[in-house]
Amino acid sequence: MPEIEKIKKKPDDRQKHIVILGSGFAGIEVLKNLQKKFDSDKNIEITLISKDNFILFTPMLPEVASGMIETRHVVTTVRSFCKHTNFYEANVESVDLSNRKVVITHAIGRQSEPTDWCEHTLKYDYLVIALGSENNFFNMSDIEKHSFTMKNIDDAIILRNHIINILEQAILEEDNDDLRKSLLTFVVVGGGFNGVETVGAINDFVRESIKDYYKNIYMTDVRVILVNTSDKLLEQIDENLGKFALEKLKASGVEFIMNTHVNGATTNSAKLDNGTIIPCHTLIWTAGVTPSKLIANLTCEHDKGHRIIANNYLEVLGYEDVVYALGDCASITDPHTGKPYPPTAQHAIRQGKIVAKNIISAIKGRGNNNKKTKFEYRTRGMMAEIGKRTGVAILFGRIKLHGFLAWWMWRTYYLANLPTGKKKLKVIGDWTSDLFFKPDVAMIKRPDMQSGFDNINKHSNASSSNIKSRESI
Repeated sequence: MPEIEKIKKKPDDRQKHIVILGSGFAGIEVLKNLQKKFDSDKNIEITLISKDNFILFTPMLPEVASGMIETRHVVTTVRSFCKHTNFYEANVESVDLSNRKVVITHAIGRQSEPTDWCEHTLKYDYLVIALGSENNFFNMSDIEKHSFTMKNIDDAIILRNHIINILEQAILEEDNDDLRKSLLTFVVVGGGFNGVETVGAINDFVRESIKDYYKNIYMTDVRVILVNTSDKLLEQIDENLGKFALEKLKASGVEFIMNTHVNGATTNSAKLDNGTIIPCHTLIWTAGVTPSKLIANLTCEHDKGHRIIANNYLEVLGYEDVVYALGDCASITDPHTGKPYPPTAQHAIRQGKIVAKNIISAIKGRGNNNKKTKFEYRTRGMMAEIGKRTGVAILFGRIKLHGFLAWWMWRTYYLANLPTGKKKLKVIGDWTSDLFFKPDVAMIKRPDMQSGFDNINKHSNASSSNIKSRESI
C-alpha cells in the first residue's frame, strides 16, 4: 500500500469541512439538507464517503429476490444527490476522533483482482457517522459460511439465482426422493420484519415458479420453513397482527418452528438447538444485525450492542458540536419510552434532518443547548408485506390493519419514499407487469458463479465414473 496521501483543505481558514460517512437513508438526508442551506456558500465543503456509489431502498429487497422488481430499480446513484458535494466511493479504514481525521482506502484496477490499494486521509471540522450495520451471526462461523443473507443488493441477486438453480437441480432428481426434498426445503431464520417479508416473498416465488415452469415437481415436496427464537412474529408491531401474519403465511404453505434457535449449519443442513437436523440447501439468515468493527472500536461510549451512544441532539458524547451519529449504528434514547429508537428508515430520515439543523447551528455560531434541536419522534407506524396482496400495519400506535388494505398502504408509503420520480415510475411498471405475467426464472450467472459451474463441469469430466448415472432422464 502506498504512502498516505493527504487530501488537504483549502488554505482559507474560514472554510469548514463536513464529512459524512455512509450513503443510506440517514447519510443522504443529512447531505440533502446541508446542500439546501449551503447551496452557494464557498466556505462550506461537504464530502460524502461510501463503499457503494448508490443508495439502496432496502424495504424492497425481498421483492428483488423474488424477481418482482428489477435490481436497478431499487438503487439510485449517490451522485444524483451531490450537487455541491465531493463523493468518494471508498472504504472507511479508521476514524481518529481526537485529531479529526478519517482514513479511507480504495482499490486500483479491476475490483476482483486489484493491482494495488490507495489510502487517503481527510481532515474534518464536522463529522457525521451513518455507517449502518452488518449481519450478526453471534460468533457461529458455520452459519456465516453456509447461509444466505438479505442485507444488500448482492444478497438479493445471489439468493434469486440460487433459488432458480435449486429448482433446475430438483427437476433432474425424480428418482432420488431424499435429495429432491432437501433441495426443495427453504429455511428462513428470524421472525422480525426482514424474516417475515423474506419468507413471504420466497414462498410465493418458489410456488408460482413451480406451478408455471416446473411441472414435474410436486408441490407436496416443497417446504418453506421459518424458524424463530420466540413464540411471536413481528413483535415490533403488535401481537394480534403477528398472529394474523402467522396464520396467513401458514395458509400459503409456510411452516413455523417457534421458540427455537438455529445453532449450526452445513452445506446441506440446518441444525436446531433441540437437536433436530433439517436437510436443506437453502438457509437464509435474518436473525440480527450489529455495528461494524470500525464502529465498535471507536474511542467513544457504546451501548451493550456496540452502537455509538449519542445524546438527543445526536452528538457523540465527548465530541459535542463536532461529531454526530445516527441511523443503525447509533443508540439514541427515546425520552417517551426510555428505550433506544428502533433502527428503521423513518427514524433515520428524521434524524438526518436534525443532524443537519444542528451542524448549521454550530457553523452559524449558535452552538449552545438553547439553539440546538433535539430529536423527538413518535413512530407513525409499522408495516410489513407478508405475501402477494397481503400485509399487516399499525398506524399511530392504535390503528391496526391487515390484509389487502395494509398491503396497499405498504406499497403506497414506500413508493412515495423512493428517492426519484424515475425510480417510482419503474417500480410501478414492475408491479403492474407482475399482475399480468408469470414470474421470470431466467438466471443470469455472475462471473464468480459461472467459474463455480466450470469447475464442477471439469470435475465431472475428469471423474465421471464416480457419479451415479440417471438413466431415467
